[in-house]
Amino acid sequence: MTRSSRPTAARSRPDRGPQGTWAVGLRPSAHRTRRLTTRRRSGPGGAAPFIAMDVTTPTVRRIESPFHALQPGNDAQRMLKVSAEYRLSEAGRKKSLLSGGNGRARQKVTLSLPATRLHLVRVERNGVAQLRLRPRFQLGSDQRIVRIDERPLYDHPPTLDELLQDAARNHELERGFYGQKTTASATRGEAYRTWLEETAHEFLADPARRAILHPAPTARLCQLATSRGSVSFRATHMTALARQVPLEAFRRFQNDLRIRRGQAAMQREHDVVVNAERRRAMEQWVNAYGTLDQRERFAAGMLPRGEWLAAVADVTFAPIATLSLYDSDGARCLQAFLRQLPAYASAVVTKRDYRVITRALPAATQAQWEWLQWIRRAIPHANVHLRERELVWTTVAAAPRHRTISILVTMRVGSLTLRRELVMPDSAPPASERTKEDVCSMA
Repeated sequence: MTRSSRPTAARSRPDRGPQGTWAVGLRPSAHRTRRLTTRRRSGPGGAAPFIAMDVTTPTVRRIESPFHALQPGNDAQRMLKVSAEYRLSEAGRKKSLLSGGNGRARQKVTLSLPATRLHLVRVERNGVAQLRLRPRFQLGSDQRIVRIDERPLYDHPPTLDELLQDAARNHELERGFYGQKTTASATRGEAYRTWLEETAHEFLADPARRAILHPAPTARLCQLATSRGSVSFRATHMTALARQVPLEAFRRFQNDLRIRRGQAAMQREHDVVVNAERRRAMEQWVNAYGTLDQRERFAAGMLPRGEWLAAVADVTFAPIATLSLYDSDGARCLQAFLRQLPAYASAVVTKRDYRVITRALPAATQAQWEWLQWIRRAIPHANVHLRERELVWTTVAAAPRHRTISILVTMRVGSLTLRRELVMPDSAPPASERTKEDVCSMA
């Protein structure tokens, strides 16, 4: 028994689209032809001839088209609910009460505007439509548009036409305001670039000018000190002349650095020579005047230089050892001076509570002059100066000041500069210490 074949049910298969995408949907213009073979009986017991049949199966493919969330319609006929906020003055609040309103200073109304006036509406992020009444834009006294971040103020409840007129005015002035800002910004930028060009020209024309050292200039970036403060110059994103400034500043910086390194090497050599000379002088002095303990410590390399300098100063200034040394502890001296006064008996002065004013005295009394001459005779090669030191208590501005007259004596001994500051005595030197010349000069 021969089995007859039946046509296979047609299935919709998705077509393979470009770049591996699948398109699903009906495409009436494209068909897939499939040839089927059927067997039909010619009669009882007869042979079944084969008949070829062409079956057309539509291809299923989706047409990629945008979705429409809104039904098409006439936009000009649509209405949009808009919120308008404004303020009323005292006169406006009175008229609002007379016309049946709430009389509040801040008013909020809802309007219905056609789609043709959407340019007068601003939609917030939360979806609320606001009439363009805030911020307000108006012409100033200098014919420039200014922005006022306040709601408009009316002396009467405004009508719809007045609100729309103000919104339209704001809309037009807003465009002018931002155009004005763009123009002003461009003008300022052009003026700033011109100023940069002038500054760069001045810097390049003056070989003595230098860039700011911290941060150190590089070939691409440097900073110059100008009348407007510190200004950065870059080798990119600037005008042709300004781009040359970083490289020139870097070249000058490297040149100064090489000179400074050379000077530092020379200074190190000088310091080494001076140190060796001081070391020899220290050795000679210890061998000549030092005690046994000082010699042993010097041989072991453990004699402090400060102790040696103090000992040399004591020997050098021995002829004037009768004069008292000036106490450099200003806090202690000022506190002792203030506590002698009843009003400041409990005064406490620290190192941060006072300042010292030091000045050279251009004139001297007779007793001071006699002491200066006496020191010059005692140490012929010394430099003697008369100075005044004034201690000021900064905690209490009205407190009295401690004034002291001192004598500064300096002397050069080899590579050393020795210094002593002495307190000027109140009286003149004793008569036994005066020379014949002093007595004659006094007469």
